[in-house]
Amino acid sequence: MGILKSLLYKGILLGTIVLAGCSGISKYDDNEAAAIVNGQEITVGDLRFLYPDDTALDYLNWAIEAELVKQAVTEMDLDISTNLIGEKKREEFEKLPPKSTKDQGGKKIRKYAESQAKKLDMTPEDFQREYAKKIIEQNAYINTYLEAKLGEADINDGKWIDEFGEEYLDLLEKLMVENEDKIEVLID
Repeated sequence: MGILKSLLYKGILLGTIVLAGCSGISKYDDNEAAAIVNGQEITVGDLRFLYPDDTALDYLNWAIEAELVKQAVTEMDLDISTNLIGEKKREEFEKLPPKSTKDQGGKKIRKYAESQAKKLDMTPEDFQREYAKKIIEQNAYINTYLEAKLGEADINDGKWIDEFGEEYLDLLEKLMVENEDKIEVLID
């Protein structure tokens, strides 16, 4: 499952940094509910923490899907601990690349953390640590859900990896449809 987890971590992190849009989330209060999913609020502040203000609303559906996955895993009484990354990798993910980094990816991560930290009145190091914790937990729920629904991944089977994305998207779509009446979007 290591490759799968790595792909999810990198995909979410890079997607957060690279995607651009024109959404005006800053007009809303951080405590305002952006959506309610089966009684659980997703606040504007939740979105603003994870995403830049100009793209945060573009990720509302993703936040709803992630909440549905978390609720499904909880309802299925599954243990996410086996999908939480080890302490060494967690510490590595929580560490902000140094200002002097030559790595382009590291520079993007640092720039993103500095931007978000300024917006949230945090240090970049504190932001990166909290951001990593949220992403690690979210990925643990996603990986646990995938394993329960699709089975263990065979990282040596290229076909499984190719089909993973499509099957996962199909699962998310089905989860959204099944819970449509339990989702209330409150902002646009």
